[in-house]
Amino acid sequence: MKRFCKFLLIVLLFIGMDKVIRTQTNGFRIEKTEADYAPKIQWETSSSLPPQEIFDQSYTFLGSGVQCYAFLGADGETVLKVFKHYHLWPSSKILRNLPLPKFLKNWQNTILEKREKRINSIFKSAQIAQNELPEQTGVLHLNLNPYKERYPVITIYDKIGIRYQLDLDKTPFLFQKKADLLFSYLELHKEETKNIIDSLFTCIHNRTKLGISNSDPIVNRNFGIMDGKVIEIDIGSFVSNPQINTPLFSKRELFYETLELKEWIKKHTPELLDYFEQKLQQAIRL
Repeated sequence: MKRFCKFLLIVLLFIGMDKVIRTQTNGFRIEKTEADYAPKIQWETSSSLPPQEIFDQSYTFLGSGVQCYAFLGADGETVLKVFKHYHLWPSSKILRNLPLPKFLKNWQNTILEKREKRINSIFKSAQIAQNELPEQTGVLHLNLNPYKERYPVITIYDKIGIRYQLDLDKTPFLFQKKADLLFSYLELHKEETKNIIDSLFTCIHNRTKLGISNSDPIVNRNFGIMDGKVIEIDIGSFVSNPQINTPLFSKRELFYETLELKEWIKKHTPELLDYFEQKLQQAIRL
């Protein structure tokens, strides 16, 4: 009984320590960034290599989103995003080769199909960001296929300062220009609210003109300010949608994607609410 109690205590301590570590590091582990799938033709990207200095600098943990971990370069201008793969445990490679009984095959295939669909959706969105929206996403370089023996090993630091060597050949990643979160920027620069209103409408309009919608248009976390202009910093939710280029759908997209900014204006700069409504009506009449 004493041995069992000691064993149970050790297990509980281990679980507790793991939880504390995950909280302190935002759940980051180097294993979560490494892909375990074979390269695919549809994930090939055509962009040339960025300047060597982007690889030569170190990167420090910046934040964690739904699809990626983000790290800020030592230059203060470049963000490295690595795609998360923690949701792929057990790995697809292991799961695919498990000698499961026949009655579990359907479950196995369903899990693998869901994973494939999710990865395809995220990677296709990233390709849209690079190939069709590079200016309004700030994407500098994208690589989705692992094991190409093309990239160097770089130095990164997690949230609590632990150093890692990240092999970019094994890690789907992208480099992106740094932007300030839209509302954080406005808190410090309320005098620029009019310009930001105009820029947000332009950003959304330019995207819908290309037949691209954003399935997660949350302004607070997905839009940022770079060089005084609004850009879309989340690269995992773009969808090719020809309907969005029609007047009805583009107006609806514009209306719903700007609601969050409208609420911010009501609270922080109510004197500009009429200006916002005027710009919205002008955009809807286009």
